[in-house]
Amino acid sequence: MTNARLIPTVIRSVLLAGLVALAGCKVASVEQSVVSQVKDPRSPDGQMEFWHKLAEQPLTSNDDAFHGLLLYADGADDSPDYASRVEKLKQRGMLPAGFDAPATEAVQRGTVAMAVLKLIGERGGLMLRLLGPTPRYATRELTYLGLLPTSSPRQTFTGAQFVGVIGRIEDYQRGNPADKPAAELPGESANVSGETPTTQPN
Repeated sequence: MTNARLIPTVIRSVLLAGLVALAGCKVASVEQSVVSQVKDPRSPDGQMEFWHKLAEQPLTSNDDAFHGLLLYADGADDSPDYASRVEKLKQRGMLPAGFDAPATEAVQRGTVAMAVLKLIGERGGLMLRLLGPTPRYATRELTYLGLLPTSSPRQTFTGAQFVGVIGRIEDYQRGNPADKPAAELPGESANVSGETPTTQPN
């Protein structure tokens, strides 16, 4: 077989292997969000219970991340369910209009980064201003601000990592950010370049 004929064959083989690999993966998720397990998540005791339980979780779900963002933004979250949280964040421009991920799916850092940029009122750099908020550039901007370590927008958070991000946001808005960038989030190993994927094999 000549080189001219071999190249397309190799490309097709690589693409097929990629499709097979994708078919063998599923989006990481939790069985039940933390907020749905708290008896009275709107009460002060319920809020404390939520944060403590979330910090122990291996993954942060969309439902828990959005509840946490609303708790931080408003001091309370009176949303009766996940759909109401999503709608409230969309109305504030903290979520894209087309966002439709399930409540129990692991939240992506890019999704949180877009919400946080809107929350703290940062316009970002040139690419964000030209293209508008995207998960990729929002994540880069929060990394530049020291609120996230170097990350992929498709990475997720453990519960402890998400709680740590909320703490950094609070410090940043108080005008007292950490002296060093967020090289490592709580609960994250020293090898921060390693991704916590939002997909997991069957």
